[in-house]
Amino acid sequence: IFQKYTVPNETIVVDFGTWIGPTLLFHGSFSRRSFGIEADPVAYAVAEYNVELNQNKTWGKQVSVDHGCVATPEDVPLIKMKAGGKPGMSMSGIGEHVARDRGPNAVTWFVACYTLSDIFENYWFIKKPYKDILIKIDIESYECKLVPSFYDWLKNETYLPKMFISFHPQIAGCTDEEYEGIVTFFQLYDHVRFGDKHEYDVQNATGEDFKTTISSRHDIDNSVVAYQAHHAEQLTATK
Repeated sequence: IFQKYTVPNETIVVDFGTWIGPTLLFHGSFSRRSFGIEADPVAYAVAEYNVELNQNKTWGKQVSVDHGCVATPEDVPLIKMKAGGKPGMSMSGIGEHVARDRGPNAVTWFVACYTLSDIFENYWFIKKPYKDILIKIDIESYECKLVPSFYDWLKNETYLPKMFISFHPQIAGCTDEEYEGIVTFFQLYDHVRFGDKHEYDVQNATGEDFKTTISSRHDIDNSVVAYQAHHAEQLTATK
């Protein structure tokens, strides 16, 4: 996915949650700039260390990682996070449901959160137009709340960031309104693909249809890629 949708030395890649940094370091080696953000403090410490270990590479200075979370405007500035299993594992999440949930014995903590528009404008200084940005989202079920919140941020933009979003089994508990919000956001795009293989007719989709489709894919590939027509032209030109 990253090799396909990243134009070497041109695309800015935003990676959250970045966990300990494997994808961040991978696309960081050929992107124009790669930003990571991780909310789990244990995972962040490892990611930060891994980024530091690669600072001597020719591309090392163009990769960075920050501690915090991307959240809806309503959840800013502080939100409770829960470990899936143990802190530092790849299943910690912000939502009510996480994989390997230990219930009342789960380790929890509070993390500083920001809207993505705030991070872009005031911390990473990623300016509009967002003509060649790829955003990777892997946030253990909080995508139900977060993805719909992007609509108001991007609805009037001519150029939208490419999106690579993992949807987790826990989203089965998301509300009908949240599913409708996800579809409404994706309808801003010309192309929406499941697993980057199957084109989805998002313009004629409903929240219920998306819920049924994504639920049937959890044993296959639960990722969704969204991009605009000009991105398709760009990808063809750079092959």
